[in-house]
Amino acid sequence: MLVSKKGFVLDTSALIAFLADEKEASEVLKVLPSSRIPFICLSELYYIVWNKKDRAEADRIYGIVKSWNLPVLYPNERVILNAGRIKAVYKLGIADSYIAALSMDEGFALVTKDKDYKIIAKEIKIMAL
Repeated sequence: MLVSKKGFVLDTSALIAFLADEKEASEVLKVLPSSRIPFICLSELYYIVWNKKDRAEADRIYGIVKSWNLPVLYPNERVILNAGRIKAVYKLGIADSYIAALSMDEGFALVTKDKDYKIIAKEIKIMAL
């Protein structure tokens, strides 16, 4: 497992845990000020809320998350290629592969409830919720 710098990358499950005030919300709150959000998590959160509620609620939740003013992580060429490698080697979904690759690129711990990331734990630090 690689050593993480002082910072965190929130995956979609961490965002949902916080927004839905799940039992892990307090853990997410502790790391929120030093966190970043992968671009694809915003898309995932948006479609999940839209599917469970409606577009208006998805817009509202998106606005809340954007109001936190956390940096949004976008892929560069290195991340694009690494996400492809992760997808090929570990068979994660493409969204999870991008989230992992962005976390690796930042050198930050990935905050998640998603147990699928265990397979890549030797390459990134994971803060399991």
